[in-house]
Parts: sequence; C-alpha cells; structure tokens
Amino acid sequence: MSILVISYKKEGASMEISNHIEQVRERLRRGEFISEAAVSQGILLPTLHELGWPVFDTNVVVPEFSVQGGRVDFALCNPPRRPLIFIEVKRVGISEGADRQLFEYAFHSGVPMAVLTDGQEWSFYLPGEQGRYDERRVYKLDLLEREIEEAVSRLERYLHYEKVCSGEALKSARADYQNVARDREIEATLPRAWESLLEEPDSIVVGIISRKSCRSLWL
Repeated sequence: MSILVISYKKEGASMEISNHIEQVRERLRRGEFISEAAVSQGILLPTLHELGWPVFDTNVVVPEFSVQGGRVDFALCNPPRRPLIFIEVKRVGISEGADRQLFEYAFHSGVPMAVLTDGQEWSFYLPGEQGRYDERRVYKLDLLEREIEEAVSRLERYLHYEKVCSGEALKSARADYQNVARDREIEATLPRAWESLLEEPDSIVVGIISRKSCRSLWL
C-alpha cells in the first residue's frame, strides 16, 4: 500500500511542475516578463519551489549572494549558506554573453554548477571543466522550443532539491558533459580523418580496391 502512495505522490508532483511549465510558456508568449525581477519572481523562484526548494528560507535559496568582486543573483545552498549552484538571472532575450562573470564567480568560489537563465532559456554549466565557456555548457533548455516532458526532465535532473543535495544532480551533469565533450571531439576529428584517408589512402584499402578493380576487368 505504501508503494502505491509513493508512486502517486511522484506522479502528482510531475503533473504539478508540468502544469507550471505550461503556464510559464503561455506567459512568455504573451511577453509578461519585462524585467529581471519579473523573471526571478515569476519564473525562477516558482520553478525552484516546484523542484522542492524551500524558496522562503533565505539561508538555502540565497538572493544577492556576496562573492569576491560582486554578487550572484541566487545561490542554492546545502548546508545553509554553503552554495552548490549559482544562478544568474537576466531579462528575457538578453542573456547572451553573461556567462563570463558567472563563471568567474563560480570558479573562484568553488561552486561546481552554474545556471544562466532569462526565464525562457536555461543554460547549465560546469565552470570547473575544460574548454571555452560554451564548451562547458552541459545543456541548453529553451522552454518554448522543447517539449514540456523534456523541460521537466532536464530541470529535475539538474535542479531538483533532493538530487542537488545528494550529489546526484552534479553526477548527472558531469556524465552529460562527458557525452557532449565526446560528441564534440568526434565531430571535430571525423572530417580530418576522412581528409587524411583520401589524401593518403591506407595500403590495405588500396589493395582491396585494386583487387576488386582487377576482378571486374576479368569478368
């Protein structure tokens, strides 16, 4: 009986966050979020609430978190006042280029994950990994382009309160980063490999082609 109750609660929670994302999408299409404050109060904090964060506990979800040289819009902490994730909020449509400062804050503070969002787009980063800023992005979620199920899945994967506190979220993000890095490396090396093969064909390949050509002549 207890198993059925737990399953029901999880399903209900998923339905609630799905409904929330749908409402956010509708409001984004109507252009209701006209400032950073509107994005924070109307999108970010309600989303964190749906993901299990105690958004009214300012020792856990800390606004205007002080760091050396500035402040981060929000720090998600566990234990209290010890940040695990930094979140920078921008107005809808103007988040481009805001990742550099966020990376510096996260890197120097030893915070392993960072999120940049304008409410519509959510970019999840691992600042301590290698590469350019965009290469350290684990995933980019656009609420208006992705299916609601995909949006819910990614938000829960990287930002669910229990998963962040247990370390599961960071583990998942690192696994996804490795996959992204591997795919990027394949994309970069494959064209060069083909070019090298065409310029200097392997002797085995040449031999196979030669034998096939001779056989076809005899036939």
